[in-house]
Amino acid sequence: MGAFFDKFPLTLQESYEMIGTVSEDWYKKERVWKEMKKFIIYLLSATLLFATVSLGIPKTVQAAQRTSTNSTVTKVNTLTGIRKLKKDTVKAVILGDSIAVSQGASKPLTTGWNKDLRRSLFKKYSNNIVWDNKASSGTLVDYCLTRATEIESTTDVVFICVGRNDRNFYKPYQFSNKYTKLIRIIKDKAPNAEIFCIVEPPMVSIDESLFLGIRTAIVKVSAKTGSNLLDVWSAFPKDQVALGALLTDGLHPNDTGYKLMSNYMYNQLVKVINTTGKL
Repeated sequence: MGAFFDKFPLTLQESYEMIGTVSEDWYKKERVWKEMKKFIIYLLSATLLFATVSLGIPKTVQAAQRTSTNSTVTKVNTLTGIRKLKKDTVKAVILGDSIAVSQGASKPLTTGWNKDLRRSLFKKYSNNIVWDNKASSGTLVDYCLTRATEIESTTDVVFICVGRNDRNFYKPYQFSNKYTKLIRIIKDKAPNAEIFCIVEPPMVSIDESLFLGIRTAIVKVSAKTGSNLLDVWSAFPKDQVALGALLTDGLHPNDTGYKLMSNYMYNQLVKVINTTGKL
């Protein structure tokens, strides 16, 4: 205490200097306090803004996204292939030989298998199949390979109905290679098309061994390529007399035979349309 009071009395100059020092220190502290208050206010404002953005806006955005997604899903028709028939017209291509064009029917344009099939499916689903029949009588799988290159990319379904004539020209493994190539071309031309491989009806003959090799090849290639199998051959009777009553000339079905073929295909297609699997 003595040392402190030893400094008094102060001169006038010393008093001014002491007052100036105290004032300057107070002023500095005041400036620091003001800056701190500004920083605190800024920090609180930033925190409040962040909370608003984090909690408020995402809910609004998510709600808008949900609304947008839901409205989009209800408008898009995701059905493809033959299943599209539930909601819309189906564009179908036929590749094949004389049975593919219903040779042997009294009036192929009205009593052919594809015409009858279209009528039956229309009665059930109220939508049409628009056929593009690229088949021709007396042809082999080679003809199908050529016509397959003409398939449009918007095609929904392709029916392959060939093999009966090929039994006299190709061994089963040769036919299998060509048939596999045919399906590759179809998939390349119409990636979304559903493919149906038809095994044609049996014929009146004491020896069907040649065609049985072709039939086996179609069954195997169909499974290997993920295509659908329509084994019309299995729907016909094997008794030669009963079979002959369904054929015009021992080879081509008559109206009754094509009706049997159409009915079998109808039942198989309905299975596909009403499920998510393949035949």
